[in-house]
Amino acid sequence: MDLRQLRSFVQIAELESITAAAERLGVAQPALSRQVQLLEEELGVPLLCRHGRGVIPTEAGRMLADRARPILSDVDAMVHDVMARDHRLRGTVTLGLPPTVAEVLATPLVTESLRVYPDVKLRVVAGFSGHVQDWLLSGTIDIGVTYQGAKVPLVRTHPLLLERLFLVEPPGAPAKPITLPEALSRRLILPSPSHGLRKLVDDAARQALIAPKVILDIDILPTLLAFVERGTGSTILPLVSVFQRVNEGRLVARPIESPVLDRTLVLWTPLNRPGSRLTGPFTTMLGDTVCRLVAAGEWPGTKL
Repeated sequence: MDLRQLRSFVQIAELESITAAAERLGVAQPALSRQVQLLEEELGVPLLCRHGRGVIPTEAGRMLADRARPILSDVDAMVHDVMARDHRLRGTVTLGLPPTVAEVLATPLVTESLRVYPDVKLRVVAGFSGHVQDWLLSGTIDIGVTYQGAKVPLVRTHPLLLERLFLVEPPGAPAKPITLPEALSRRLILPSPSHGLRKLVDDAARQALIAPKVILDIDILPTLLAFVERGTGSTILPLVSVFQRVNEGRLVARPIESPVLDRTLVLWTPLNRPGSRLTGPFTTMLGDTVCRLVAAGEWPGTKL
């Protein structure tokens, strides 16, 4: 078994296609198939289940890919660190963000990265908080940003900001604060119960001994907001998610109080593997960028 075989197999497992992996790696498909065959012979177990549309990793294949990712990441970091004979940072750093955070943070962060670290490639991927946590633990990403939830082992956390939640209503609603019991009594359109924001709302409702009136579960933000604009119901979201629509008069955002409903955005770095030379500078740059956006009012409804 060698690193080339592991890199090839991880690509196949992620893309679920030998053909697509061969195109991405610039390797002939028969050569890639032979590498998988050699791995299966060496390990004595099937690693892929083949079907008409591609391949699916077996349980052993998924385990191999999950264990290989942090190993390959460490090897890449080692190579970059050894080759860096001057003080210029080089290499790739991968950052995972929730979709709503990516909308406000990704562009200024990439712009700052290009200015300060022109030899570093910043790769940004978006996913729900649970996905970001899983990617961090598996070594798929180097740095994660999520909304605070249950404690996760083998990660270091650092709070970034506190984000207030608002009741978002159709045009014509009064733009004044609303109490939490009043907000929960509205006909609500919310993300599905597995979504972190929905869990926060459900927990707040249980503590207040209120059964929220949820009429629709929608995880796609533009679709959810379209139903609110039509007057089908209201929703609960951070202000940044609807700021433009509020300014255009298409929606109304009302601060929730008595009690205030908010959530904490946190920065995650792994403890189960050494960080590269890039991790420290990029976590610092990320924190500085968040501070600048909040101070400039470009991340409304938040405080550090």
